[in-house]
Amino acid sequence: MTTKRLVRISYFTMLTIIGGLISIELPFAPTVKITFQALFVAMSGLVLGARDGAYSQIVYMALGLVGVPVFSRGGGIAYVLQPSFGYILGFPFQAFLTGLLMGRQKTLSSFKLFLCALAGIVVSYAIGITYQVLIVAYYLGNGTAAALSGIPGVLLMFVKDAVLIYVLCLVYPRIMTMIGKPNEKLDLTVVGPDSEAPSPGPEENEGEEKDGKKKEKKKTKAPVPEPAGMSDC
Repeated sequence: MTTKRLVRISYFTMLTIIGGLISIELPFAPTVKITFQALFVAMSGLVLGARDGAYSQIVYMALGLVGVPVFSRGGGIAYVLQPSFGYILGFPFQAFLTGLLMGRQKTLSSFKLFLCALAGIVVSYAIGITYQVLIVAYYLGNGTAAALSGIPGVLLMFVKDAVLIYVLCLVYPRIMTMIGKPNEKLDLTVVGPDSEAPSPGPEENEGEEKDGKKKEKKKTKAPVPEPAGMSDC
């Protein structure tokens, strides 16, 4: 792995940490906080691609589990018993799926980018909700009804994250223009659904005109008659 890739991966690990530190508690779902991590996780998949995007989130999760307080409620191996850890567990899958789907597109538009990112966030929330219900219902012993009561707050978070990701996809071409192409293997050219092929430049037009004139000259050039033989005199 090159130094350039390591820097990019660590950059998105840092962004995920920052997104987790910015959090808002929900009064009707105190076990889950609204954070902006899903936005940066989606961005890591769109910018870094499937593999490096997942690496950035694995590093984030590993840092928290070894004790670095990068999670919204601290860190440490005991954090796996927190109901919200399921969403952190889903981050690598979200980044990987987002980057994988984007890399398979021949052309990209803002809507296609949004669908790729939305698929990733659906997987992340599916893992997070399942983990949260299991921890609340069985480990904390609050029962299935109490575990399911927090789902409306989670759905609100999903809507919020979907809106933020859609805005991200709208400004994605400008972001890539600012930072360049981080993964040369991916086709990052953004093409709208009604886009037409680019018109040729002046040099191409001149070349086509010259070629056309040459072809016309070849077609209109009359064959040279052969000289008559001696018997025709």
